[in-house]
Amino acid sequence: MKKTLSLIFFITFAFSAFAQTTKIKFIKGNISDKTSAVREASPEDAEWISRQAVDFCLENKEILGNDRELDGLAVAAILSYSPEIVKKLSEENKAKLTENLISLFTEFNKSSTVQIAVISKTITLKDIVPSASFTALLNSYLKTTDVKSADSGVFKACVSALEITGNEESFKILYGFLNDSTYSSYNKEIEKAVIALIPNAMNEVAELIKGSDMKKIIEIFELSQKNSQISKKNLCEIAENVLSESILYIDNSSGTSAENIKVQLTALKILDDNNWTRASATALSYFAISKKLYDKRNMNEEQFKTVITSLRNISPLDAVSPLISYLEELNARTENGSTVASEIVLAVINTLGAIGDKAAFDSLLAVTYLNYEESVLTAARAALSGLRWQ
Repeated sequence: MKKTLSLIFFITFAFSAFAQTTKIKFIKGNISDKTSAVREASPEDAEWISRQAVDFCLENKEILGNDRELDGLAVAAILSYSPEIVKKLSEENKAKLTENLISLFTEFNKSSTVQIAVISKTITLKDIVPSASFTALLNSYLKTTDVKSADSGVFKACVSALEITGNEESFKILYGFLNDSTYSSYNKEIEKAVIALIPNAMNEVAELIKGSDMKKIIEIFELSQKNSQISKKNLCEIAENVLSESILYIDNSSGTSAENIKVQLTALKILDDNNWTRASATALSYFAISKKLYDKRNMNEEQFKTVITSLRNISPLDAVSPLISYLEELNARTENGSTVASEIVLAVINTLGAIGDKAAFDSLLAVTYLNYEESVLTAARAALSGLRWQ
């Protein structure tokens, strides 16, 4: 028993002595010794020594200037702040740590190693220490730094960090860089960050789509589709805005290009797949325009079918009357001996049948008395039998 107590006392004394030695080494030592002390600090003393090291770096930076040993001490101090240590800090000390890290990034602006260490640490601590002030710092850095003379490592680190902690301001800054040839060497990193930030900047995305030309609308839409983590709600809001805004371009020749129609149909499909009934009015407007595009052969049969069938999920209530009117128009053409595409008639009939509104009874019944193909007549009978009367 005495031996055990003696051993415990000895170990405790040894650890205490080591801790004291580490602190003394930091206080009395040169910069190299201080760096060693930071690295050797026990968990119990790590926060104290790290804090002292940061304070020493900031207090002596102006005097020592661009000093490699001081840079090394700063990096060691920054990296020594583990999540476990920071979690135990009071809110006041967390705020002080944030302030110090920002000061280190700002004061050591000639040391890419220190700046990258700060950026890396802010990402590590993002769930423990509020990141808003770091985000503001990085936003400011990107806005004010001459990219031609900026350290590429620091610039890339900033962009990558904002991909994780960025806000709507970050999105606006980075999106502005995308179409600026000055930043072409960082295009891959910038695009990746912009895509990730879209859900955090939905208002800004909507503003970019509104009033923009089709080229920019398509660019934003394609970027949003590359974000595999984007919510269905956000994606549908973007798709609705894209379809709504692109409709305005259909009255001129540029709006009826094959590429633009493809984009519109992609947006419509997203709304259809997600039963986005909020876009009912937009979908009906596009249906009305699509009839004209189809008649002018700007839109092919398969594309027009897609527009018609989408109304079942996007506009199940409001689409009944327009679909009935169109079916009656097709019936009239058939009765007058004009050729009507069976696939289009089938699309209208099947959509009305799927919706099941009894208001479609007369127009569907009229189909069965006309000289349509048997597949059309069969579809009309099936649709009639499925109508809801209550």
